[in-house]
Amino acid sequence: MSSFTFTKSESDNSSKCFPDRLKKHDQWLVTRGKEPVAPSKGWNDSVNLLSFIEAQQKAEQLGGAVAFCFTESDPFVGLDFDDVKEGSNFTEEVLDLVERLDSYTEVSSSGTGLHIIAEGKHLDDRKTRGDLSEAGHLEVYSQSRYFVLTGDIFNGLETVESRPTIVRVVQKEYLPEANSNGSAGTQKPLSEQEYTKESPNVTPKQVRLTIKAYVEYADVDEAVLRLWRGSDEGYPSPSEADMAFVSHLYFWCQGDPRLMDECFRASSRMRRKWDKVRTSNGATYGELTIREVCRSNTETFGGKYVE
Repeated sequence: MSSFTFTKSESDNSSKCFPDRLKKHDQWLVTRGKEPVAPSKGWNDSVNLLSFIEAQQKAEQLGGAVAFCFTESDPFVGLDFDDVKEGSNFTEEVLDLVERLDSYTEVSSSGTGLHIIAEGKHLDDRKTRGDLSEAGHLEVYSQSRYFVLTGDIFNGLETVESRPTIVRVVQKEYLPEANSNGSAGTQKPLSEQEYTKESPNVTPKQVRLTIKAYVEYADVDEAVLRLWRGSDEGYPSPSEADMAFVSHLYFWCQGDPRLMDECFRASSRMRRKWDKVRTSNGATYGELTIREVCRSNTETFGGKYVE
């Protein structure tokens, strides 16, 4: 439900040089300005994404730009270095990081940032964004986000390489710990946690009926209702379907973790795995799934719930 893009002009980028390793994955979409146009919605569901050839053709037809979407099933991680120029030159700090990461690197469309794609994962115990020492900031994503690629290769780094160790080290150096605000680490069950944000005063039934109403009368994608009914159709695994469902719930539950948890439990997706402990500090599969979505999603429902 949420979208995340990097600033990109509407000029076609289909003729640029993109990594062959990415082209092999059917995880592409087309954007125009800052918005996805093919698909225009549901892009965070793998089933809706395009092959590179399809995205390239649609970009030419629509006058848009191709973008690569990171998913749970692929091995890639994207690092976005934003505002990392001082004057006309990139900072020594970011140049050092480029050298250390040594993987596909391109100049962003603004000309003041860099995108790096490598094999690796975003760490569960780190936030997605952190400040750099000299200038700008770093954002790291490995699923449910897309990079609008420019193909403007930097320093000849045109190949996606396997860099899990250095990707992990860079995150530990620059990204704040996720538990600094209570979003990770040892926690009470979601139903017992306290949040500064006021929870929506609605029930899972109201959330489901509201979604159903919007699907019927506002042309909203009904994928969320299929997921609610327990369908895994279009997803490589039940876990990916769970993540997609929780991403939808973030929007419809106004980002409230407790309501998201209640809705999941009220759905046909609920199974014993949801409460299975997955970490040494007692975090369950369900808690980890909700945390990951809450850490990266931003857009929430602003309408009225069905009574």
